Amino acid sequence: MTPPVPMTDAEKIAAYNAGVGQSKEELDKSTNFDIDNFEKLLTRLEASKGRQQRQKSVEGRRDIFSQGLAGMMSNF
Repeated sequence: MTPPVPMTDAEKIAAYNAGVGQSKEELDKSTNFDIDNFEKLLTRLEASKGRQQRQKSVEGRRDIFSQGLAGMMSNF
């Protein structure tokens, strides 16, 4: 098996642009950003983080209660 031929910088840039589908100049001039979709996704992310924090708090209280119960049982 022959080793791969190293790519030049220009070939790397061309391959990257082909994979991305747009050149840097095209990305800078992009006008297809959907702010409504972004806001919807951001709202979902914030809600998810809130649910995760509440779940973490519930589990933390459960651990504290179980530690307290274990301590009381060890006194008997």
